[in-house]
Amino acid sequence: MPITLHPISRRRFLAGSIAAGISVAISRYGFADGASADPHRFALLSDTHIADDRTAHERGVTMYDHLQQAIGEVAAMSPAPAAMIVNGDCAYHFGKSADYEQFLGLIDPIRKAGWPIHLAMGNHDDRPNFWNAIPGDSDRVKSLDDRQVLVIETPAVDWIMLDSLDKTNSTPGILGKAQLDWLAAELDHRKERKIIVMVHHQPDTREKVEGLIDTPQLLETLLPRKQVKALLYGHTHEWRVEKRDDLHCINLPAVAYVFKQGEPSGWTDAHVSNDSLTLELHCLDKSHPKNGDTHKLVFRT
Repeated sequence: MPITLHPISRRRFLAGSIAAGISVAISRYGFADGASADPHRFALLSDTHIADDRTAHERGVTMYDHLQQAIGEVAAMSPAPAAMIVNGDCAYHFGKSADYEQFLGLIDPIRKAGWPIHLAMGNHDDRPNFWNAIPGDSDRVKSLDDRQVLVIETPAVDWIMLDSLDKTNSTPGILGKAQLDWLAAELDHRKERKIIVMVHHQPDTREKVEGLIDTPQLLETLLPRKQVKALLYGHTHEWRVEKRDDLHCINLPAVAYVFKQGEPSGWTDAHVSNDSLTLELHCLDKSHPKNGDTHKLVFRT
């Protein structure tokens, strides 16, 4: 259930205005304020797990502190990115309304800096509570009445963010036939564009699925369509860069806690060119051996 928070301009913020447009699902791209923003650069976050209680902690991590640090680092990027994307599990276990209020307060510096923020839902998010916290408008894909997707058009690539939320606080996710059919048609419509697809749940073909239930159907949609250059996901709280056939598959790290010892918490600086996607990992623990891990992923043809 991706949503776009448009930036609060400095001028409007200082004037005390609270008018900030919110567009949902499919929209033309809005760049960050100012000529210094790089239209090919994006800050990618996932699995922030913010609770209503700022002191809440899990696995030795206070999630509020981790996101606060990540937002500070993103805000200091120079040149500024065109946008920040959060790929699901914005909230803690059950996606309470107060979780989203806390989350929105933490990301507010990015909006005030004049950058768009694109948010997707994960399995720990709750649609009704999210909508109560952030009312949406009618800019959504009408053919997907129970799912919402976002298309972000940028100079080099188009980003398509999918909705894999099935049940709140239930581990697996699913896209469903209607969304997959829409995706196939949308990709065929964009044959001349380069596409990056994002979804919260990871591809998972094990007998006991903990990721995306309809992984085979998604891969059948993506792999033969060479305009799709990469698939990005979260959910596992791991950092992985690999391939499915010739399609780049990237598991974004969690901003919050990790499940496996040695995995990094952090966020990713993404830079897109006409022929590649370059990713640099920013660990919140700067002494982590993977801090600064960089991959230049050349697009398939």
